[in-house]
Amino acid sequence: MTSDRSVVILAGGQGRRMGGVNKALLPLGGETLLERQLREARKWSDEIIIVANEPISMPASIEAEARVVTDIYPGDGPIAGIHAGLSASSRPYVWVLACDHPYPNANAAERLLERMNAASQAAIPIILDRPQPLHAVYRKEVASEAEAMLAKGQRRLTELLDKIEWVALNEYIFAERGIRITFADDIDTPEHYEREKRLLRMEQQ
Repeated sequence: MTSDRSVVILAGGQGRRMGGVNKALLPLGGETLLERQLREARKWSDEIIIVANEPISMPASIEAEARVVTDIYPGDGPIAGIHAGLSASSRPYVWVLACDHPYPNANAAERLLERMNAASQAAIPIILDRPQPLHAVYRKEVASEAEAMLAKGQRRLTELLDKIEWVALNEYIFAERGIRITFADDIDTPEHYEREKRLLRMEQQ
């Protein structure tokens, strides 16, 4: 396994639209969402960092294979998680992954990394015309851009993308490698969660 990359999993905290439940610990298909993330993360790197916006208790099995850190700017949303994760990484390339993606894909991360060039600070999927900055590959140096924004009270991910150089990969680039775009699916509400459970049951029949 190459030593130039790490994985940052944004575990967040209490999901307001999920009734205060921590999405990272939701069960799906016999494992939690966080365990699904870790399974894919292991395929890509042996340095795995979990970022929470506040101290949370993790099962011992998870803490044994991942370093758990908290936001340096707590309460400032996903950009604070990206900042904390990139800051904690010891490697130049970082796959940033939100814990509410039920189908994370290490092959998609590899495709993103392949498309980066010397000027690229990130590679971000554009799926159905929407950027997916929470299933993307960043250079560690983006932490300094995120910190400058957070220090000014700027929290929007779209503003971060405006400040860095990044390459976009649409769904066709992933399709060339047989990579399904379900990696961009996320769970934001109880309805989304129930939908994913139904879809997974149908696939397993």
